Amino acid sequence: MPTELSNPKLQLAFALVLGAVGAFLLLPKPKARSIAAGTFLLVAALAVLGVFVTESFGRPIGELVPDILFWLFSTGAVGFGALLVTQRNPARGAIAFAFVILSSCGLFLLLAAPFLMAATIIIYAGAIIVTFLFVLMLSNVKGPSNENDRSREPLLGSLAGFAFIGLILFALLQAKPVVASTDESAEVEFALPASLLTKEDRVALREVRADLDAALATDDVKLVSEKAKSAHDKLAETIGGDGVTGQRKTVLERLRPLIGDPKKPSTHDPRLLAFTQQTLQLQKTNDDVEEKYLMASPGKADKASLQKLRDVVTVYSGNGQLPARNVGNIGLLLYSEHLLAVEMAGTLLLVATIGAVAIAGRKKGDKS
Repeated sequence: MPTELSNPKLQLAFALVLGAVGAFLLLPKPKARSIAAGTFLLVAALAVLGVFVTESFGRPIGELVPDILFWLFSTGAVGFGALLVTQRNPARGAIAFAFVILSSCGLFLLLAAPFLMAATIIIYAGAIIVTFLFVLMLSNVKGPSNENDRSREPLLGSLAGFAFIGLILFALLQAKPVVASTDESAEVEFALPASLLTKEDRVALREVRADLDAALATDDVKLVSEKAKSAHDKLAETIGGDGVTGQRKTVLERLRPLIGDPKKPSTHDPRLLAFTQQTLQLQKTNDDVEEKYLMASPGKADKASLQKLRDVVTVYSGNGQLPARNVGNIGLLLYSEHLLAVEMAGTLLLVATIGAVAIAGRKKGDKS
């Protein structure tokens, strides 16, 4: 790719211009719309935007099946969002909005947020969409109207919408941490939302979990010792440790150009700091296993340290389960500290529905 086209700011600007022109051509107008040209420009804008996101923030997931699901859900959300704002039939627009919500919920599920996914489906794809359709039915009591065949300001609306999208993406691009490297390369980028764990790291962590599961499932002292030592060595080769030498860089070695000394990180990015602290905690837990289990007498050693290491590895590799109290804490915060905001949101929806009913009411002179 030429240097000019690889510039992320140029890619973002090009995608926004294509998207704005495509949306303008698709928005309802009194004259005929250019559906073919508008659709082509929106698809081209989506492709350029995908290149921009991939090159600027890294691959979102990094594995085949999650990659396919990510692009499926993200494309569905953007596609049905475009259909929502360009649809002449308001009822079909509401259905398109429901598919936008479902696609967004699929992304939530990929990010291990099942409660947020379920709550969004119940609230938006259920209650809000039904409310929209209810209001649309009430507001159209006089029969068909041509008011949905035109947009008030298609040009200004397209420009304003895509300018806002560009502002958000540009802010994310500016907020992406770029730290000077200690070697001859110009810079080292911490790609987000892609993780610093590579595919080889995840494979090694799965093998560590398998060894720990095998050690915890048997009472054979010799087998437990073998599996515990295997898990400890693989983990040390993956994240780093004293005297560890391997053919590929460990996690801590890859972190050092980004943050400096892992024990005294110089970066101010909270995501990097959190990941570094998590890595150091895993290393400490692995060292505790070596001290309390591998160096202890097999007859006196218990499996508590192995179980703790397994739990930490599970969370670190992104396969852990969230505690059930997280949902309870959300409810406690919503109905204690944020009770007024919740009640105001419900009251606003109720008033909006009552207003729609009042507007759709029969005027004087209407025949029954």
